[in-house]
Amino acid sequence: MNTGTLKNLLQKLSSFGLETLELFKPRHRQDFTASLQTLCQSLLGLQGEAASIAIAEEIIRSYQHASASDKTAFFNYLHDGLAADPVKVNAAIKSYQAAPGQATLQLLARASESPRLDLLRTLNTAPGGTMALISMREELLKLPRLDAIRNVLDADFAQLFLAWFNRGFLQLRRIDWQTPALILEKLIEYESVHEIKGWPDLRRRLQQDRRCYGFFHPAIPDVPLIFVEVALTHGISTSIKELLQPASEASDQKPFDTAVFYSINNCLYGLRGVSFGNFLIKQVVEDLGISNPLIRNFVTLSPVPGFMKWLAGKPECLARCSPAEQESVAIMLKNPLPQDMLQNHPVLSLLLPRLCAEYLLNAKSRQKPLDAVARFHLGNGARLERVNWLADASANGLQQSAGMMVNYVYDKDALARNHEAYEQRNEIVASQAVRKLIA
Repeated sequence: MNTGTLKNLLQKLSSFGLETLELFKPRHRQDFTASLQTLCQSLLGLQGEAASIAIAEEIIRSYQHASASDKTAFFNYLHDGLAADPVKVNAAIKSYQAAPGQATLQLLARASESPRLDLLRTLNTAPGGTMALISMREELLKLPRLDAIRNVLDADFAQLFLAWFNRGFLQLRRIDWQTPALILEKLIEYESVHEIKGWPDLRRRLQQDRRCYGFFHPAIPDVPLIFVEVALTHGISTSIKELLQPASEASDQKPFDTAVFYSINNCLYGLRGVSFGNFLIKQVVEDLGISNPLIRNFVTLSPVPGFMKWLAGKPECLARCSPAEQESVAIMLKNPLPQDMLQNHPVLSLLLPRLCAEYLLNAKSRQKPLDAVARFHLGNGARLERVNWLADASANGLQQSAGMMVNYVYDKDALARNHEAYEQRNEIVASQAVRKLIA
């Protein structure tokens, strides 16, 4: 059966379900919230697949066209109207207490599961349902208030997404210039680390000395969940400018020995908290090692996005600086200096790399690095290798980190050992060169 025939069959079955159940009336004849609640209750009580898909489609369509206030009312209904039944929960608790065991524990687990989880699972069966639910969670997360209702609903979405988007379902694909334009457009849209300035810039990032890989999910095959951009180089790069500039004719004269991961982007805000990056980098390291056996070094050129914010908070280490150093930092924080002034500044050119190393090694939150990028790479088992002065002279790079970027090394032989040291003992594995900066 071809795709067109299958689509027509589903449409007929869907229409049959709608007409049979007589659940759909013109919107002006009944209150939106009451109508949507009726649809949800009907969907939860149905057994027939065709009718279920039809109603799920209508619920999603109605939600997507709803006003902001109606969507909030729908979230309130999910929380209040589709919560677990406390009577059933209490009865299951008593059963477990009377006869503790796996059977009564499973009964308790089922009683504790809210009907809204069943609703969300069924909505996922509608055409486009997965992407619709991701968008629904994104809108939930962007609600202005961080209240209990939002937190409860978000926990349900997260529980489902962690199951639906586990590593077993993800497909690694290399993205190149032959990839469909629909996907290439997503790279331009979702690149958040180093802006892609149109198609010529994108084409440069997909040439023979560059690689781009993404994780895809079968339910949304045309949208990368996450993608990473890689430069094949001779030696470890210390400046983003050299990675983004046009290709040099001489660049292919000798074999590449280094793969530099310079941009990694999560694409869908509605999947926040579902981790893909650690799997992606490790698999790309493996794949590049097989396809390019001469590559020995796997490193990142990573931003330090929290550095300037940390400096503005007047960390304790500033008190140990000289008055001239403190004054230079205060002036820079008040009005970030352009690249040429920073480059030739007699105080900041020596001081800022030292302060950046202090930030990466000693600024902590719950015993882990304060910097989110550092937490990610160190948690993957990478080694903090080098702090690079004025590696990113873009406006964003100067504003966030005074132009600092960092190399993390992914040494395949040491990843497991470094990861254990970080997770078990909160140790930051760093090179002697970085540690000497604060010695």
